[in-house]
Amino acid sequence: MFNNNLKKRFTKLLISINQLIESFFNFIKISIQIKKRNKTQLKNIDKRISISLSLIVIFISSYFLIPTFYDKDKVKLLLESQLNEKYNLEVRIEDDLNYVLFPKPHFSTKNLIINFNKKDLAVSKNAKIYISFNNFFSLNKIDTKKIFFKKNEFNINSDTISFFKKILISNKSKNEIFFENSNLFYKNQLDEIIFLSKLNKLKFLYNDKNLDQKMILNFEVFNLPFFLDITNNQINKKAITNLKSKKIRLSIENEFDYNQKKIKGFFKTLVMNKEKKFEYKIDNKFVEFMSKNKDFEGKIYFKPFYLESNLKLNQLNFNKLFSEKSILINLINSELLFNQNLNANLNISLDRLSNTSYLNNLNLKIFLEEGNIIIRDSIINWNQSININLNNVELINENNEIKFVGQIRLDFNDISKFYSYYQITRSNRKKINQISLDFVFNLNRKKMNLDNLTIDNNLDKNVNNFLNKFNSQNKNIFNKVTFRNFVKNLFSTYEG
Repeated sequence: MFNNNLKKRFTKLLISINQLIESFFNFIKISIQIKKRNKTQLKNIDKRISISLSLIVIFISSYFLIPTFYDKDKVKLLLESQLNEKYNLEVRIEDDLNYVLFPKPHFSTKNLIINFNKKDLAVSKNAKIYISFNNFFSLNKIDTKKIFFKKNEFNINSDTISFFKKILISNKSKNEIFFENSNLFYKNQLDEIIFLSKLNKLKFLYNDKNLDQKMILNFEVFNLPFFLDITNNQINKKAITNLKSKKIRLSIENEFDYNQKKIKGFFKTLVMNKEKKFEYKIDNKFVEFMSKNKDFEGKIYFKPFYLESNLKLNQLNFNKLFSEKSILINLINSELLFNQNLNANLNISLDRLSNTSYLNNLNLKIFLEEGNIIIRDSIINWNQSININLNNVELINENNEIKFVGQIRLDFNDISKFYSYYQITRSNRKKINQISLDFVFNLNRKKMNLDNLTIDNNLDKNVNNFLNKFNSQNKNIFNKVTFRNFVKNLFSTYEG
């Protein structure tokens, strides 16, 4: 009985296993069949997708390539007309016009002329006029967008400089006007170049929400880089200007209300990390400006260009002023001050020098005359006993070295005080009213050469022989010990 039951159970188990195996292989078979059917279906789907995508690409490409079939002469006229109407830009396309699809549809030309006041103002060697994606089916419905001018040459004078103002105040388009890699030649009425400026990047923008018209410019003048940002707010009738130069640590912020009959305003300057505020007003003939505390004032005349200014300072550190990275040294090295068309008269009053004990009451008169920088009729007091006069001192920058060449005259008011300070022996204390001498001071090397010394208008050979010997020794005369010994030996040499 037991054996029969065991046999039945074993038989059922075998049947179950057999069904399981059969079921597994049926599943495999069905899976293979389904996969074959899906593969065929996928192939059919891929074909349909490929055909559809190809048709779309062909359609889109055909759409964007429609402008290639336009009459190029008609396109030129259309673009010139739109640039004039939308951007107030008068242009003349001189060269062939090419249609380019990538990266965005645009027309390009290698020779485009910008006209202003019936004169050829600029030439662009790589002009790109971008157009809207819409309305390609009709030439008359083509809409210009962003304008890009590269490799430009501007020829500007006093009559055409207002071109940039015109573009700024007339721009009411959301699309940019962009100039890159430009040279600007500013000329006088005789067509002579006064100076050259590099306009690296120039953009004109418009914000239709607050009605701001904007000009952003990165440029160089005499190798000095500048950044200029001008915003014209039409609602408030104000113009805001921001001028910066990191190299000379200069920052100027300016704001004026042009809704008034007389143009006046204020600006802030940051020079050597010190902020100053100025008020100004513009006349037909000049610009007049004055600092808030009235220690700096001046006028700039327009025709002919001439600057007059008066600067009053409490103290000044000469070591910082003539340091290698100072604003003055950067200006001198840039050769901006040596421009032949720059004429100026700068009067500087200084109470004292911060790094000396006895030099005070400096009155300095600097003249910029047709490329020359000359100091005349200038005076500084030493210890209330000597007036040190500087006359016909010329600043020269040659071979990357800055030199002062000129004449010094010492007028003694109380020579006994001078003798006592430098401990001149009594036997060498001669009565002297005046000493004059020529000098050459090399700022870079900190070296001073002295010659042609006269005492009370008399030339002393022994004294000048002493000077020649001292010059040959290349000693640093600005060293306190060296200078003191120099003075002692000088007066011991003088026989009187």
